[in-house]
Amino acid sequence: MKKRRIGALALAAAAALPTLLFSVGCASEDTVVLRVFNWEEYIDEGGEGSYQYDYEVNEDGSAPPIIEDFEVWYEETYGTPIRVEYSTFGTNEDMYNQLQLGDEYDLLCPSEYMIMKLAAEDYLQPYDEDFLDPSIEGNYYAQNVSPYIREMFESNRINKEDPDDTSTWADYAAGYMWGVTGFTYNPAYVEAEELSSLGWDIMRAPQYKNKVTTKDNVRDSYFVALAICYRDEIEALDPDADDYTQKLAAILNRTDEETIAKVEAVMQEMDENIYGYETDTGKADIVSGKIWLNFAWSGDAVYAMDLAEAGEDEEGNETESTLLNFFIPEECANLWFDGWVMPKGANKQAAQAFVNFMSKPENAVRNMYYIGYSGVIAGEEVLSYVKDCYEVDPGDYESEEDYVAYDLSYFFGDTVEEGSAVFYADREQAEERQLHAHYPTLEVTKRCAVMDYYGEEANEAINELWSRVKSETLDTWAIVVICVGVVLVVAAVLTAKFGGKINFFRLPHKKGYRRVRQENCR
Repeated sequence: MKKRRIGALALAAAAALPTLLFSVGCASEDTVVLRVFNWEEYIDEGGEGSYQYDYEVNEDGSAPPIIEDFEVWYEETYGTPIRVEYSTFGTNEDMYNQLQLGDEYDLLCPSEYMIMKLAAEDYLQPYDEDFLDPSIEGNYYAQNVSPYIREMFESNRINKEDPDDTSTWADYAAGYMWGVTGFTYNPAYVEAEELSSLGWDIMRAPQYKNKVTTKDNVRDSYFVALAICYRDEIEALDPDADDYTQKLAAILNRTDEETIAKVEAVMQEMDENIYGYETDTGKADIVSGKIWLNFAWSGDAVYAMDLAEAGEDEEGNETESTLLNFFIPEECANLWFDGWVMPKGANKQAAQAFVNFMSKPENAVRNMYYIGYSGVIAGEEVLSYVKDCYEVDPGDYESEEDYVAYDLSYFFGDTVEEGSAVFYADREQAEERQLHAHYPTLEVTKRCAVMDYYGEEANEAINELWSRVKSETLDTWAIVVICVGVVLVVAAVLTAKFGGKINFFRLPHKKGYRRVRQENCR
């Protein structure tokens, strides 16, 4: 893949924006403060890792952080200076805990289930009614969001347990990034055919004992165990039926007592077989060869594949170049989203302006390029970027078997010229590598399900399950070491207090004693 310089779109003139928003921005000469709470390393932070647009650069020639560009754009557009107070979190639960402690923000970026949880607990305020009106100048999110994502947000209810609450994700959230889950794997040790037959049961396969990892959070691990428990039932569904997606999602969101018991048994077996639980270390472990398979979010899978292919570790040290692949089990996978939401009391005008600025296609590309995930924004600039990364010329191939026509019309829809979202791609890219992870086909997305917010009662039961599984993860030798350590500490305390009055048996002495980021796009 190669990188192309794309000219930035001209900034919209203030007079072309809605009069109401302009008047709000000019109501005070004081600097507006916008408090944004986002995931770590989840926005273009500037410097050498930024996509090279025709924008102003710092004195040293490096690109400025996109937040600085937003501050300049906001003042030029609304006539009022703004300062973004930007902070980050590591997990959805970390973010939620900060809210519980009383921290205040104007804009958050949680995942789909946490969006549902926050809305159900009355933390959020909805977007303005005209925010999703693409006819309004300056509504960049409404004009550029993928039709596929928009339909997803408008059709999923926030509170599925309350039939009287018809509000949807679109009322409270604007999409940011999206993707699927699967396995990054090393084809030198793992056969693709075997993966297809095993599916999610890779986690329990004895041939991969201590060579596969799962995520260190209950929801992802619970999803995997659900897929294993109900694989036969899932495969018996008719994928062509109108209610296929609803039935699949219902299976993969079960939280009844019988299901929880079945899932716990499977999770205990997974625990016996896996190398360990991880949140961020799996990428480095599979690149180094410590493990052969890593349960991964699609963006992390792309990062690991790029890292391995470039022949570097996460610290930039040279390593042996390795090709890794990405596998999405054929029976099902998790479809996830992260989106921007506004807590009650937030500065809606500034928050919505921030979302719209990030939704300009050239800015969406900047963020995608920097963090390696797929954004929800479509449009010609984004399609051009995707093609720069993955499009090939059939004339460069000796055999027609080595390339395929890749159709992303479902994602780009009417935001691009009709037919332009179908292009030729390398077969390996399309079926098992970066393109497969970045933009899965419509066929793949149809067999994916979104994890719901389970509700407090089910959450408590599943968290207790997680505690029981994790409490048994210590190996016997580790338990012995801890017990011996406790005995020695107690002995030391008693000796210090009573001196030589207490005799202890003595043990004999032992003898001897930067980120690689879509390199193909550069």
